[in-house]
Formats: sequence, structure tokens, C-alpha cells
Amino acid sequence: MPDYDKGSQKLRFLITGLNSITGWQLFRLTAGHFETHGTFRKPTEKLRPGVYFHRTDMEDRESLRDLLQHVRPDYLVHAWAICDLDLCEAEPALPQRINVEGTRRILELASEISNLKKFVYISTDHVFNGDTGGYAEDHPTCPKHQYGKSKEEAERLVRNFGLPYLIIRPGLVIGDSVQGNKGPKDWLLSRIHSGKPTHLFVDEWRTPVDAVELSKRTLQLVLSGRTGIYHVSCKTSINRYELGKRLAEQHGLSSDRVFPKFRHQDNWAAIRPKDLSLKTIYESAGD
Repeated sequence: MPDYDKGSQKLRFLITGLNSITGWQLFRLTAGHFETHGTFRKPTEKLRPGVYFHRTDMEDRESLRDLLQHVRPDYLVHAWAICDLDLCEAEPALPQRINVEGTRRILELASEISNLKKFVYISTDHVFNGDTGGYAEDHPTCPKHQYGKSKEEAERLVRNFGLPYLIIRPGLVIGDSVQGNKGPKDWLLSRIHSGKPTHLFVDEWRTPVDAVELSKRTLQLVLSGRTGIYHVSCKTSINRYELGKRLAEQHGLSSDRVFPKFRHQDNWAAIRPKDLSLKTIYESAGD
């Protein structure tokens, strides 16, 4: 991480969705350098000078307006979303309400902040259908399920709203969550520790990215003055089964209870993309 000049220390960040892996890791990183505020389910709390949690109902317009007017961020990072593919498919009104209308609401309120330098939206590789893989930033979006469609629509809102924006599309994010119970890493390690068999897709390919590296790359892009859409992932793809075995071994655990399965064996087989591997027309986040 580069050194920051003295003036940059006065910058204020507001990050929504600290319960997400990306939101939490980005909060931890920015809190080491800037005045940083984040929305969470816990009561409003000052963690240390310049670092704050705010309990905020993200669907309460006036509560959210009060927060934005109080913080008046220079950079607003919107990571709050519902990401459960199966739940989004079963209840399509849910991603529409949270991912789409929630983004619209915060965009409208962010436009009232005169000092806002950039609106940063955390999107997903699921805006593509996974039929071919190797998707770059300039590839047309083509989601195949409700979650992906909601994120695609939210991206469109961000692009067309008129605020300076940065859209980050990460690969599969691997890292620690604030509560230790979200994401592929937490889920896998929990099952292995409990001795449960774990079946992972051998025919689903992703380009994962470490959450800490994703946060560093995102912050670099935010502060660089760049706008537009950026993919952040490793350079090589891996299937979920091999990734699971690798994660287990990296944490000194046996992968004997990690087994392969195929997408057609899943209840939601129709919505499981085959290959969401990303590439970038810019520099990569690294392997």
C-alpha cells in the first residue's frame, strides 16, 4: 500500500454493508489511513479516533439521509447487498428491493452531498452468464439468474445517475467476514472443522481474489481518480472443488472430506454458471 500525503488523511469514507466480506475488509484497510464510517447491525459506536460503526436501517430513507448528512463522505462505497443465489431465485422481489431499489435510494441521497468525490459500487462476476468465461470489462453483461440481473440493473443505475462512479467487479471473493460465518472460506472451514462432508462443483470455474488484495486494489483505484468499470481477480481460473481442497490445505486441514460434484446434481442447476472467469483490459490484481 503506498504512502498517503498529509492532506489525504482528512478524507472521509462511508462504507455500507460491513457484514459482507468485501465491505469488512475494505473498512479495515481504510480505517488505518482515513476517517472511516461503516454501516452495520450493531449500535453506533466509535471504535477509535476516526473510526465508527453506525447501526443504520438501509431501507429507511430518512435514517440513511441523516447518516449521509452527518458523515458527508468524500467517498461512498456501496457494498450492501443480498448475494444468496438460491434465495434470490426463490424470492425475486428480495434482490429487486435490496440490490436495485437500495442502490437507487443511496444514489439519490448521495447526490445531496456536495463534497462527494466518487460513488463506488461493489458488483459481481455474476453479471455474466458463464457460458464462455474470460469476461473483460467491455464484454456485454448477460446474467442468467435473479441475483445477477439485480446487480446488472444496479450497475446501470450507477452508470446513468450522473455521479462520478467506480464499479468494481471482483471474482470469487475469498476472505474473512466480520462474524466469521459468510462466504466460501468461512463456510468450507466450518464444515471441515465439524467433520461434515463437503461437495463442491468440479465444473464451475472462477477467478478468485483474496479479500485483502481486493481491498487494496479497490482503494488504489478510488484514490487514483479513475472512473468506470474494473475487474479485480487473479489471472488464472480454478474450479470450486480444487479451490476448496487448496483452501483446506492452506489452513493445515485435511481435504479428505471434500468431494467433487457436478452442477446438474444441484437443485438450482439451471442458474449455476459454468465459467465466470474474469480478465481485465487493465492491470490485474495479481495471482
